[in-house]
Amino acid sequence: MNRPHKSAQAALRAPGGRRQEATTMAYSLEYVEEERRSRGPAAAATFFLTMGWADLCRRAALLVTYVLVFRVRCAPRALRGSHLGPARPRGFMRPVLILGAFLCAPASGFAADTSDEPRAQTVDAISVEAPMQHPRLGERLGFHGRWFGIPVGYGAVEVAKEFVEISGRKAYHIKAEGHTNEVLSAFYPIHDVVDSYLDAETLQPLKFEKHQHEGNYRADEIVLFDYATKTATYESLLNKSVKKIPLPDEFQDIISAIYWFRSQAVTPNKALNLAIYTDEKIYETQILIKKPMVLELRKRGTFPCLVVEPKPHFKGLLVKRGRIWAYLTADKRRLPLFVKATTPWGAMSAVLDLDSLEASKEP
Repeated sequence: MNRPHKSAQAALRAPGGRRQEATTMAYSLEYVEEERRSRGPAAAATFFLTMGWADLCRRAALLVTYVLVFRVRCAPRALRGSHLGPARPRGFMRPVLILGAFLCAPASGFAADTSDEPRAQTVDAISVEAPMQHPRLGERLGFHGRWFGIPVGYGAVEVAKEFVEISGRKAYHIKAEGHTNEVLSAFYPIHDVVDSYLDAETLQPLKFEKHQHEGNYRADEIVLFDYATKTATYESLLNKSVKKIPLPDEFQDIISAIYWFRSQAVTPNKALNLAIYTDEKIYETQILIKKPMVLELRKRGTFPCLVVEPKPHFKGLLVKRGRIWAYLTADKRRLPLFVKATTPWGAMSAVLDLDSLEASKEP
């Protein structure tokens, strides 16, 4: 077994408040040390020399941001002196940011690769096709994602190949999941799986399940939506608590909202309004369709896109815990090609993988 890099050993010995800072730098240097072992000294040196001053400053800012935002709370358990739960964004933007910006990247690696970054250009007008009205059975959308240009995880949203039955209704089963890769999991592991069951006719959610593992935080819950009584029944599988939540006439959950929007006839420079259920609350959300853009994706092509930004409100107040933009193709498929977000953790992005794009072309 390889001995830990001496900087990692120093992190274990670092006292008090210096421990997290040392740990953060140690993991970055640990990657370089691994590159040196596996590919030789030239590869590790190239990692620094090819990034340039701008990238080098960005990496330094990333490490400082990590220390300031996460502090000792997100350090590996072996490096903590006590059990502290990590601070997490709450409310609407938290699941949106994790789902949208954390449907992420390759399963390993820490070096940034800006050559894969999409390029977008604003245009005056694009042709917008009429959308598909229902999800495609078996559709799988896999994503590569980055944090400050660094690979951080992987994820997917997938429609089951067959219908299921929920409360006597035929339904689509849609599963979304997001996972941090090995490098980021050493700091702050995220393994989230969310299941949404949509009525096959109305596309309204019938059932919602969430299983979260984020740092020291756990959540396992099931929500059933009763349209006759306009009530959601929330049940925690951890503490067995049950809660009744009033519902509006029309709403979507955080997953079904994606497929609802993909089925809407929209045009640039317009807005849609939607009530979204998440975290035991209903958020009145304005979905802004921005100016049209042409998006260039490396090895994938160039696509006319609709650019979308959700603006959530709770009890009349704008929720400001980050911003997220999604680039969807203007053809009938409405594929989410690219998602970028500003979050309490910094800038994140996710790109649809090549396999998903090729599979979407099949009839």
